[in-house]
Amino acid sequence: MDITELAGKLAELLIVHEQAIAAPEHDVSGEPPPAWAIWQRLQPSLDARPSAREALNDCRAQPDDADHQASLRVQLKKLLADPQLAADLDRLLKASTEPARSHAENYGSGAIAQGPGAVVAGKSGVAVGGDLHGGVNNGWQIVNNYCAASDRRLSKEQIAQQVAGYLRWLQARTENIELRGIERAGGAPVVLLPLETAYVPLRAKWMRGDTDIALNKVLGSGNRLVIVGGPGSGKTTVLLHMAWALASSLLNGRSEPARSCLGPLRKPSEWDEQDKPKKPQEYQPRELPLPLFVPLASFARYRRHLAGNAPARARTLAHFISYHLIDQQADFDLPADFFVQLFKDGQDVLLLLDGLDEVANENERAEVRQSVEKLVHGRAALRVVVTCRTITYRRGSTALGADFREIAVQPLDFDRHILPMVRQAYACIYPFDAALRTERANDLLEGIQGLEAQRRARLDQQAEAFADSPLMVRLLLIVHFNNRRLPDERAELFDKAINALLQVDYSPDVSVSNHLAENWKRYRDMAQQLAFHLHQQGRDQGREIEEPALKAALRQDQAFEPYIDDFLSQARQRGSVLEERNGAYRFIHLALQEFLVARYLREVIGAEGRAAILAFLDGRLDDPWWREPILLLVGYMAANAAQSARDFLSALAQAGSRPNAKFAAVELAGTAALEWRDSGEPVRANCTQRIMTLLSDSEASATFEPILRARAGDLLARWGDSRFDAEHWYLPAEPLFGFIEIPVGSFMMGSDRQRDKQADDRELPQHEVNLPDYYLARWPVTVAQFAAFASESGFQFKNPDCLKGIVNHPVVWVNWRDAMAYCRWLNARLKELAHERLAADNKLFETERRFWQGLADGSLGIGLPSEAEWEKGARGTDGRIYPWGDDPDPNRANYNETSLNGTSAVGCFPGGASSYGCEETSGNVREWTRSLYRDYPYPPESAGRQAREDPTATGRVVLRGGAFHFNARDARCASRYLDFPDFRGGNYGFRVVASPFFSDR
Repeated sequence: MDITELAGKLAELLIVHEQAIAAPEHDVSGEPPPAWAIWQRLQPSLDARPSAREALNDCRAQPDDADHQASLRVQLKKLLADPQLAADLDRLLKASTEPARSHAENYGSGAIAQGPGAVVAGKSGVAVGGDLHGGVNNGWQIVNNYCAASDRRLSKEQIAQQVAGYLRWLQARTENIELRGIERAGGAPVVLLPLETAYVPLRAKWMRGDTDIALNKVLGSGNRLVIVGGPGSGKTTVLLHMAWALASSLLNGRSEPARSCLGPLRKPSEWDEQDKPKKPQEYQPRELPLPLFVPLASFARYRRHLAGNAPARARTLAHFISYHLIDQQADFDLPADFFVQLFKDGQDVLLLLDGLDEVANENERAEVRQSVEKLVHGRAALRVVVTCRTITYRRGSTALGADFREIAVQPLDFDRHILPMVRQAYACIYPFDAALRTERANDLLEGIQGLEAQRRARLDQQAEAFADSPLMVRLLLIVHFNNRRLPDERAELFDKAINALLQVDYSPDVSVSNHLAENWKRYRDMAQQLAFHLHQQGRDQGREIEEPALKAALRQDQAFEPYIDDFLSQARQRGSVLEERNGAYRFIHLALQEFLVARYLREVIGAEGRAAILAFLDGRLDDPWWREPILLLVGYMAANAAQSARDFLSALAQAGSRPNAKFAAVELAGTAALEWRDSGEPVRANCTQRIMTLLSDSEASATFEPILRARAGDLLARWGDSRFDAEHWYLPAEPLFGFIEIPVGSFMMGSDRQRDKQADDRELPQHEVNLPDYYLARWPVTVAQFAAFASESGFQFKNPDCLKGIVNHPVVWVNWRDAMAYCRWLNARLKELAHERLAADNKLFETERRFWQGLADGSLGIGLPSEAEWEKGARGTDGRIYPWGDDPDPNRANYNETSLNGTSAVGCFPGGASSYGCEETSGNVREWTRSLYRDYPYPPESAGRQAREDPTATGRVVLRGGAFHFNARDARCASRYLDFPDFRGGNYGFRVVASPFFSDR
């Protein structure tokens, strides 16, 4: 048995057999009881560790205290790091639970726990597991329903005993969070954080709506849930916490801890005599669903190894669960049909399916998804929670059916999450030194806050936090404990964390410690070669590897051959940076694999020079699978040779033999330069110029992946986007501040169903409209421009979120009145400036002179465009459906098929410009116009237009343009949308016009 299980069983024995240990003559067999023999082997080690002895004394004084029991288990785990002691105690304990010698002993009022996986039942209580009989809970609804439905070979009491064994097995495997890598002389390789006290509920949001919810309370929100989040965001821990809480409540027969940990769980609705749903009733403790924790990667691997002629039922998820939980575990002996019967209606089960993203490839993920959907089909009462990384869930065919509700894990909040995580971890590390644990926790917390402040200063105030997930907090904790300080860069953090996970002081055995001290650097080199080998397999195949293939990969370097078995032994026994699951190995987190790939690139491939690295990366620059290794490569180089790293960044910015690779290269160089505080201004200037050069080619840029252009636009924002003039309210740094002249003349407004099959009735009939000369803004108004207005004018807007976006993105969360206020302010500013421009510069082009003269004499004014002005600027005069032609193209505009899922920096889609040069009219944000909604045709005469565009009139106003989450139909130039002028939305923005409509003559 593993150390966790062994420690749990020893703790139970030490508590409940106290008198048998002290007085062996009480044994009725005439021989010393098994507990006494175990005690004789354990006592010297226990006495040598005062903290362990103190934990045992506390438990014996208060045997029902869960905190004391948890502390004793932690101390025993430390002792069991001695492999010889663990082996001896494992042998003695197994001998003590053989059926022929099994007996229950009760001395005084102490509790008894006996049999495989037995737990303490409290004073005067007996908890019996394994092959023994005793006072188990025969009233569980799980047991009653199974016994009523099956042709069973075991009695109801025997079924209950085996269910109790399963629950104890599950409880033992979920009750602690492991923290590896803490170096303490003579200490265990793992600090165990009791889940009951160390678990910090995370926050999440429903994907269809902005409702915030605590992740530990989601079970009351539906029977089909998918929890998505980034790597290390705590998804698996959420499932483990659910399993532990339910197993604990089922075992103790009380509603706690399940109710306080998970919220009230309610039964499926029942119906009254009038076929109306009754109010759902809360589960009683004996009715709680049985938690089943299943790693989906193991299911996929099981299917992969099935024989081709295996029966169809063997490939089902229900069959695998029986195989996984019955055939593969030795602590209970449930009937083979037990779980299959439970799945018949599903009301007694909570199925916790972990890691859909960890299934090896996309085809297998699709098969696993289908298996999940088949299992839940027709079983409305079956509760299922699935976890998956966000990027995987939203790509390909991974997403589950529409009846699954998607919940996104939110980044950590410092006060609600990080602070208690750090304090509770240090409380477990220093359980008997309150002053020290407080001092170290405070030091780490201050370090994290300082690190985040420096990061915001280096990037911008809206930059994502560094410590945004439980994984990052865990790595920060390991590095802080071992190094007494925090690094400034991610690469340095991962480097130190990996070193800590591989290094010494994991064993009280001096010979073992010496062996590790001699070999940890070699193990690191082996790990990085394995990481590189895995990563070369690609996203679908690059996360796990079976043992034969792993050995073959390491044998590629003959120097590793003598150490492969030891390397794998360390992975199996200690975990370190690798973990083993049913014969397959994977890095404990993808982030560590990615860093080790980066290290391989520098130390192995880079040994031949910078050109060798760039040559290897050329075909991978635009592959998202290689993005993190490349960024971490720069960070690793920067920590070891700063000037070499700067030279590499400059070369990377100019790299790429294909269009997408060129843009990917400069975006990667720019992102890495941002993350590295000392990258230097020349490197950043080089990246800026390269990005602007690539964006300036409108036709070529339309072939670049939109995500690459969007990231590049965000980089420009963080450096201070030089396309905009900070001296003049962040308007475009052009002679006309981004205003484009739209010449006098007519155009075709609206849609013709003969040409456009998607035309809406609101767009009919198509008709000719004549407009005077005017000037339309190239781009929508940005966050920076609106912020300049708010700062200078003191305008009191009602939604502060409008200023929280990235500075060169379109401003959103503004209503029609906010937009009109901005226009009035800008009109006054430009009118003042017009006189200066006309007086100071005698070399103005004619169009520039007309523009500034019109503003100066009042024949032009700044405002919102009419929908006619907007549509002409967007489509030109030939009636085209989109600004660039008649066919949609997600590379030319930011709408839903572009898959950016948010606004983008203006200017990232120059290939979507109209014939006049206006951009972003078919995507990004919907834009307010000044026109009230009326049926077509648009009024030809001045009086009719004045009425339609009267800013004092009431009614719904027209918005134009598509938006990032609307489809291609909404991105057509003729598409019309309407809303009330007081409404604000996360996709509502505006652009401005200089028009004779606003003349003050």
